[in-house]
Amino acid sequence: MFKPGVTIWYNVKSLNDTIDFYKKKLGFDLVFHDSASGMAMMNTTTEGCIIGFSEAEEVIPSTSSTVFEVYDIEAARKSLEQNGVMFIGEIETIPDMVKLATFADPDGHSLMLSEELRPL
Repeated sequence: MFKPGVTIWYNVKSLNDTIDFYKKKLGFDLVFHDSASGMAMMNTTTEGCIIGFSEAEEVIPSTSSTVFEVYDIEAARKSLEQNGVMFIGEIETIPDMVKLATFADPDGHSLMLSEELRPL
């Protein structure tokens, strides 16, 4: 019934600031931008995963996290920090399961890195 892929959608205060963050700091590709409607979409580095944005006057940051899988969380975090991404706390480890690192976009939407420690 469902096709492969997922689109995540966030309300944001400034479409240009958001595009800069996701493009310059995370390395995602802009695939759609319509200033008149205040909407944009970006391809992530995860196949079939797109993040969309709508400009809004009031933004309430998402309390759920969009989680991106990485092969080496320490290296990924270091690379993102060098691009100016600010992480919240240290890398959290759930033994024999996963390592997690949390950061936020310019509007405070929660994002995470995840390194799997054992195959599911």
